[in-house]
Amino acid sequence: MDKAATGIMDNSPADTGAGTGRSRRKWKNFFIKPKYQMKYTWHQIAGGLAFFSVAAIMVLIKVGEIDALMDQSRVLDLSTQVQITRIYVEMVTIFMVLFAGYIFYACMLMLVVSHRVSGPTIAIVATIEELIKGNYGFKRPLRNHDELGSIQHVLQELSENLKEKSEAQKKGG
Repeated sequence: MDKAATGIMDNSPADTGAGTGRSRRKWKNFFIKPKYQMKYTWHQIAGGLAFFSVAAIMVLIKVGEIDALMDQSRVLDLSTQVQITRIYVEMVTIFMVLFAGYIFYACMLMLVVSHRVSGPTIAIVATIEELIKGNYGFKRPLRNHDELGSIQHVLQELSENLKEKSEAQKKGG
């Protein structure tokens, strides 16, 4: 069977750089199944850009306030310096709050990704264990949008094929 047709990467020692201490996988391998691999990446990039765009806009507003203060008074008296310091503290606070929000967003996204991968992995392993036991025809459905649903679907087909072959052998033998 053609490996490119099935989407399976060649992980032979020549491909992975075994023995050299470094990987020789090509960048194209990261995009073999872009529908699956890039979906959450785009969520991460979009979320990061949104958080940091808001931070940049708010910081620019604060810098504008500093410029306005400096235009109002040519001599920087103590009250002007205190106001400038207050604005700088506000800028740092805004940035830190938005950065913490982004970290929270990234953690939630990673939680969703791990849930979408680890949940199906448990079901896939259970299906394989049932096949090893000879329990052909075993069904363990996944949620509609689980990332590894295509693997489970192929395992279900394998299970059905093995069940049919087993039944045919019992009838013939």
